[in-house]
Amino acid sequence: MAEKVPETRPFLEERYGLPPGGTLPVADTYFDLWGNLLDALTRQVLQPALLAEPLDEDLLRRCFDVVEVAYATLGDDPGGTVYFTVLESLLDAEGYLANAVPFLRGPVRDRTSRMCRTYEVEGYETGLPPL
Repeated sequence: MAEKVPETRPFLEERYGLPPGGTLPVADTYFDLWGNLLDALTRQVLQPALLAEPLDEDLLRRCFDVVEVAYATLGDDPGGTVYFTVLESLLDAEGYLANAVPFLRGPVRDRTSRMCRTYEVEGYETGLPPL
């Protein structure tokens, strides 16, 4: 995550008690995945980026690239880590989902579209618009 989205690095360094530029752990971090996705990526970087004006399209693309890899790697389902730490958070504030739509692709887009239909999200009751 820190390689693809270096903006998460300060939060990860703090989480692991490392000095700036310290070597982040790569082993034995599976159980930290939920917290790292939620705290370092979603809350600290992705959500603020979704409300920034103008949108930093490069940052958002990189964030959603990480989400796509995590989703594919974890074989995520509706009860999965990516769903609860990232996708549902798109409903936390007005503007998150609308600004995220252009960056959602593949299975992550499909899952978000199903979520919108299930929750009957206003404006997305039939799912996300086609690309």
